[in-house]
Amino acid sequence: MTHGTMPLFERYPGTAALPLAGIAVLPTPIEWPEAEWFENEPIGPVWVKRDGLTNPVYGGNKVRKLDFLLGDALAKGAKTVLTFGAYGSNHALATAVFARQLGLEPHVVLSPQELGPYAPATLLAHAELGTVLHLADGWDGKRAAVTAIRELASRDGIEPYTIPMGGSNALGCIGFVNAALEAVEQSRTAILRLAQPDVVYVAAGTLGTAIGLAIGFAAAGVGTRVEAIRVTPPEVANDQTARLLAATTVAQLRILDESFPALEFEDLAFTLRHEFFEPGYGVVTPQTREALSLAEQAGVKLETTYTGKAFSAMLEDARVGRLRTDEQVLFWETYSSAPMPAAGPIEALPEVLRDYIAACEREFGPTR
Repeated sequence: MTHGTMPLFERYPGTAALPLAGIAVLPTPIEWPEAEWFENEPIGPVWVKRDGLTNPVYGGNKVRKLDFLLGDALAKGAKTVLTFGAYGSNHALATAVFARQLGLEPHVVLSPQELGPYAPATLLAHAELGTVLHLADGWDGKRAAVTAIRELASRDGIEPYTIPMGGSNALGCIGFVNAALEAVEQSRTAILRLAQPDVVYVAAGTLGTAIGLAIGFAAAGVGTRVEAIRVTPPEVANDQTARLLAATTVAQLRILDESFPALEFEDLAFTLRHEFFEPGYGVVTPQTREALSLAEQAGVKLETTYTGKAFSAMLEDARVGRLRTDEQVLFWETYSSAPMPAAGPIEALPEVLRDYIAACEREFGPTR
């Protein structure tokens, strides 16, 4: 389904050897919101990269990663796919959606999260898709994964294709190296008034999106800096993980095409921002509610766990003077613009998830 060209493949032809699943509709547009959404804020032009439109069935930033990851799974003859996420994980759901489309059986190791308004619909979509759910006690799902891998290998004669949380490994990151090159090409067209974004604000869950963007902008030789707003616990997203992910991604690209620049972490205009995480993963705050309301007025769809926190961080930076009014800002939309996949019967879910959905609905209202 991939439409248009892949700037990464054109610029570095060796990378075109990577197989794609064909699920990403690219390029996604860069838009200037129709409504004036910052009349009373000390902030300059803000554009939106509409990555919610990466696929009409289920969009969002995960599709760019999964295009490469599921393409690799198919090339290796996998029968099942195993990945990880919290109860409301968009990545886990996107993996299940596209695995089913491609004839792969989806398995997900799920970790608990705080009550939230969006997670119930995600879990009910898993119920409809028939995702095989393996429940973990905390963020580290290794024990549940080892058991699932052993059982599936015994059943199928081949281990499941394992995708890390958020799809954030070197191969997944490459999807966002291409995304940065795509944005650079778009910003140079005559249609846009955006000569080149000075800064990109993006939610940072497992860092693959943000690191891939930073590598891509550095490879393109532009000065765009990436403000990565951490929304996951520090054991998931931290500076050491960012360094390792950047190093492995650049190394993989240089294996594919030696003309790709030998970038060091210090060459990347990347900042991982930790101060907006609390009070915890998926916890709804007044700041995220304000962000959702403000963005909605301009027709931009956010949610409270990822994009709402990134948007509220951008607002806070403007209000305290960290973001200058003469800077051109690109907000990277990562939440799916497509309708939520159909809900299945709650009875298909394990009891602990049924109880979780009931608690969320008592707090935030009905999902169904």
